Amino acid sequence: MIQFAAHLEMNFTNEVSFQERWKVASQFGFQGCEFVWRHRDLSEVIALSEKYPMQVSCLGGATGFEAGGGRPLLTNPEDREQVAKDVETAVTYAQNVNCKRLIFVPGNLDSSRSIEQHREEAIATFKYVAPILEEAGVTALLEPLNSLVDHKGIYCDNSEEAFRIIDGVGSGNVKVIYDIYHMQIMDGNLIQTIQNNHDKIGYYHLAKVPGRVEPVGGEVNVPAVIEAIRATGYDDFIGLEYKPSLNAETSFSEIKELFPTYFGQFQNR
Repeated sequence: MIQFAAHLEMNFTNEVSFQERWKVASQFGFQGCEFVWRHRDLSEVIALSEKYPMQVSCLGGATGFEAGGGRPLLTNPEDREQVAKDVETAVTYAQNVNCKRLIFVPGNLDSSRSIEQHREEAIATFKYVAPILEEAGVTALLEPLNSLVDHKGIYCDNSEEAFRIIDGVGSGNVKVIYDIYHMQIMDGNLIQTIQNNHDKIGYYHLAKVPGRVEPVGGEVNVPAVIEAIRATGYDDFIGLEYKPSLNAETSFSEIKELFPTYFGQFQNR
């Protein structure tokens, strides 16, 4: 059954504590949540997940955008060993919170390299860490991002390039996270792309286009896209990676009123 997962970082302001975010999202009936694993203490997450029954649907933060940003780069061969070490750490974290997915961002373009070289390095890095992922039963998710609005200068800003990388890696534990917001901006043709490539997609993100706020209105027919996702056999979480236009509670209420079937019931523990 498709359910929405709250993004415990993007859906809230910095003034709201991490503990309060778990509480609020759970009370609205979210059955899943996601966040950047590097930002959160594992023991705290385990305790919160026991108190507020949400599944950790995926973990962000496996790779970074630029050199010196505190995270290794997917397309930098000099960072490959660090990517592997971080994946080992992230996999252990994921296993402890019963999570099966790690998000990898493609990183910014290096002007000294061609697109083909970026692709080759991304494939090589994923092949290098694939055995770790396969042994642990965890899937790496490559997230193509839009370069027109939010991530100017990003490599892999379209689904076609992302699928090329997945094909080049050839592991069932390396797939694409298909972000409906980013890919509507860059590609359009959402439903046909999903239908033709669903076997390479391991997770979905959703936000309104334009604005990247709660997915209410805008230029994407959200019910039709979700139905297309369901028709592929996908039966898991869709992450709401958006910034609320007002506050999380008001935003969640609006989404739940429009899409009640993608929420569950709060169960206090």
